[in-house]
Amino acid sequence: MRYIKKFQDFKMVSEKTGDSYEFGCAMVYFDFPEIEEIHDMIKKDDLYIEEEDRSYGLEDEPHVTLLYGLHSKEVKDSDVIECCKNYNIGDIVLHNASLFKNEKYDVLKFDADNKNLYKINKDLSEFPNTNSYPDYHPHSTIAYLKKGKGIEYVEKLMGKEFVVNPSKIVYSKPDGEKITEKI
Repeated sequence: MRYIKKFQDFKMVSEKTGDSYEFGCAMVYFDFPEIEEIHDMIKKDDLYIEEEDRSYGLEDEPHVTLLYGLHSKEVKDSDVIECCKNYNIGDIVLHNASLFKNEKYDVLKFDADNKNLYKINKDLSEFPNTNSYPDYHPHSTIAYLKKGKGIEYVEKLMGKEFVVNPSKIVYSKPDGEKITEKI
């Protein structure tokens, strides 16, 4: 993954290419030009960035995760892609800005509404996988913020709603390889 975002004189670049993860991840990507305006309102000092990892900060590849945790060595790439393509995803409504909080940072995100996201997640869950989150909550991450900074942006985004149309399915494998299928 490559994240690039400019703030007047600030540029953050993070390379994930070649990194490895424990499991595979199926995602649906979409164009979301409005995210630039949302990113512009976030103060750079509020961003959570780990210097050694640099994969946090702003999310510049808008997507909704369909399922993380796929055992890629046990599942054919084509089966993952076909499973995702079994449903016409159609428009996704991004709304209800809210937070996932953890010990290190706040994840600013929109909830993602589309009934087929749940169906795809359920079908993908039939493949061998390891999933720490049994309840699926489709969302699109906006940014990783320093702990306690997220609520300000939730308030600023209150009532905002965006309709996006999926453009591709991406299956990101543990070794960094990405299988992409336009939809």
